[in-house]
Amino acid sequence: MNNLFITADEHYGHENIIEYCKRPFASLREMEQELIRRHNAKVPKDKNALTIHLGDIFWNRPSKDGFWHATDNEALAILAQLNGNHAFLYGNHDELMEASSVLRSKFYYVLGHNKAGGSHIIRWNKHEIFLNHFAQVVWNNSHKGSWHLFGHSHGELKTTGKSFDIGVDCHDFEPWSMQEIEAEMAKRPQGHVITPDKVWPGKEPTNESNNLDISGADAVSLGV
Repeated sequence: MNNLFITADEHYGHENIIEYCKRPFASLREMEQELIRRHNAKVPKDKNALTIHLGDIFWNRPSKDGFWHATDNEALAILAQLNGNHAFLYGNHDELMEASSVLRSKFYYVLGHNKAGGSHIIRWNKHEIFLNHFAQVVWNNSHKGSWHLFGHSHGELKTTGKSFDIGVDCHDFEPWSMQEIEAEMAKRPQGHVITPDKVWPGKEPTNESNNLDISGADAVSLGV
């Protein structure tokens, strides 16, 4: 699947994120319009294009009376403007997704729980990729060269091995294609290696992660 993209931490509807993360926008409206524009400049208007969002996509902001009010109509209007199909893993600021079954129904799949996050493994071009809103120190097959993409930290966290923050604050406020991710991962060293003298009998290192097949079950995990 060539039209696969990954992103995180858009924070649509969150005006204060402009100040918190020093985003180069004068207003919430400008930020939202530019996020939509940059998404559509990267992701084709194609039913076979899929963007996986790793949490914190829509902000459920409080009103002046101090109560939280779902703004799912606003979120639905934004989602309708974004090219391609969408999948979602929960982050820690996804009260709106949690509250709105209508909004969740617009995504190809929704995984995890708000605050706890969600984990998912996909396979692309013989690479295994572990996805989560939160960064991990180790992850499945990390000692065999598998990749890890995360959000949450808005570019403020030092990464480990073949992992990095895929959030919009790190990538010019746009999703990244798998080809871009592959090129970046090629520059990164493997975080750790388990050598034969450090494993127990029957658990010797293999090249399994380098021989993944994207047909069959692997293709299903990509949503194709």
